[in-house]
Amino acid sequence: MARPSDPFPSLGVALAIAVAVSAIAPFDPKDYAIEIAVPIAGFGALLVTRSRFRFTPLSYTMLFCEALLLVIGAHYTHERVPLFDWIRDNIGGTRNHYDRFAHFSVGLLLVIPFREVLHRRTPLRGAWLNGLAATGVLAFAGFYEITEWWVAVLASPDTAEAYLGSQGDPWDAQKDMLMDALGALIGVALLARRHDRAIEEIA
Repeated sequence: MARPSDPFPSLGVALAIAVAVSAIAPFDPKDYAIEIAVPIAGFGALLVTRSRFRFTPLSYTMLFCEALLLVIGAHYTHERVPLFDWIRDNIGGTRNHYDRFAHFSVGLLLVIPFREVLHRRTPLRGAWLNGLAATGVLAFAGFYEITEWWVAVLASPDTAEAYLGSQGDPWDAQKDMLMDALGALIGVALLARRHDRAIEEIA
């Protein structure tokens, strides 16, 4: 069986273009500088570790989709993405839910890369593999909420509010982590078998 083609170079170019476009007149330049650092640093980490650990095309594609969502959120801020303003105004509600969608997507899109590291570096399989992959995403989500707090403390009040995207909800962090967990559980349920096949193809 031929080894599947590597999408990383083309996805890297596409991400670079997306970042360049997002840098044109972002809504909040200070918030943009903080938020865009995450997908850029993530791509850099993948590039540096690529010679030691090359993910499956499935994982690279999911990581790219996650990076793209972060780029969109950086440009508009996570509480002002126009599509979700339209949804709020036409369906009802008081907040722009892009931030919730983005957190759900963190779980959905990162659980497979988490699972891949565990699959290829540990003897875990089956329910233990899937459960710990989802738990790993939830741990990452919790750590991210803590770092958001640290960054917000160091930033100016206006930048901190845009960066946190809580929109006045005192339980925002807890709800975000719930969305991360739900996304991870759904991602494992939908994609675990496909991911196993993808790992076999690169073995």
